[in-house]
Amino acid sequence: MAAEKIAKIQSFEGLISPPFTAFHPNGDINPGIIPKYVDFLVSQGVTGVYVNGTTGEGLSLSVEERKTIAEAWVKAGKNKLELVIIQVGANSLKDAKELAAHAEKIGATGIASLPQLFYKPQSHDHLIAYFKAISDAAPNLPIMLYHIPSYAGVEIALGDFMPKARKAIPNFCGAKFTSVDVRDLLKCHDLPGAPFKLLSGFDEVLLPCMTCGVTAGIGASYNFMAPISLPIIEAYKKGDLKTALKHQNRVRHAIETICKHGQGISAFKAVMNLISPLDCGPPRVPLVPLCAEALKNLKEDLKALKSEEWIRA
Repeated sequence: MAAEKIAKIQSFEGLISPPFTAFHPNGDINPGIIPKYVDFLVSQGVTGVYVNGTTGEGLSLSVEERKTIAEAWVKAGKNKLELVIIQVGANSLKDAKELAAHAEKIGATGIASLPQLFYKPQSHDHLIAYFKAISDAAPNLPIMLYHIPSYAGVEIALGDFMPKARKAIPNFCGAKFTSVDVRDLLKCHDLPGAPFKLLSGFDEVLLPCMTCGVTAGIGASYNFMAPISLPIIEAYKKGDLKTALKHQNRVRHAIETICKHGQGISAFKAVMNLISPLDCGPPRVPLVPLCAEALKNLKEDLKALKSEEWIRA
C-alpha cells in the first residue's frame, strides 16, 4: 500500500493547501467547517491538503484535537481531494507515533513530520532514528520530512540526508521544502535512483523552485489566492517564462503586503476570513488576531491589490 501511495504523491502536480484550523470564539476547534472548506478549495483548483502544519497551528493543538481535525479532512476529502497529508511531528516521539498510526488508520494519503524542535537532532543518524520510529508506527504510509529551518532551527542538506533516510526507511519519499537553499534543491533533483518528491513550501518562490524540478507547492496563500497562483504553473509548463514571472511577482507582492500588517499566520487567517466564504475564527494563543488598526489597514490594502480577483466565483 505504501508504494501505491508514494506513486500518488510522486505524480501530483499543482497546489496543496495547508488549511487553517478553524476555532470557535471560545477557543475550541471547529471541525464542522471542514466539509465546506474542502468544497471551497476544490472550487479554487486546489486538490491536495497538508493538515496540522504551521498554517494549521498544529503544534498549538492537543493530540486529540489533531486527530479530530485529521479525521474530518480525510472524511470530507474522500473522492474530492487527491492528497490528504497529515503533519504528525511533535516534541514527544510517543505523540508523533500515535498521530502517525492514527493517520494510517483513517486512510490518509501520507504523513509528514517536523524534526524534534527542542531536543534537536545533532546528526543525520539522530533524525533518521526519529523518522524510523514514526514510520514503524505507520508502515503502510509514505513519510516526508517537513524541512523548514527558519521555524525548526534544524539545518540539514536534504541532498545528503534523503538517500540515507531512504536506506533506513523504505517508505521515506521526500520533503516539504520550505527553504531558500536553491543549491540543495537542485541536488535533490539530481540524485541517483528513484526520484524524491519535493514540495515547494514558500509561495513567493514557486517559480524558481519549478525551474529546479518542483512540480507542486504547499502554501498558506493557496487557501485564498490559488486562482492567481495556478497561472504560474500553467505558464511555466507552456514555456512562457515571462508570463509565469509576472504572475509570481503578483503573488510575491501580495504576500509581502499582507505580512506587513502582523504575524504571518494571523495576517493570512485574517485575509481568509475577509475574502473567502469561510470564517476560520481567530488564531490560538500564543498567536493573536490583528489589532483593529492593522485590520483596517489590511482591508484597504486588499482593495488596492484587487483581492476580488483572488477568488473564483
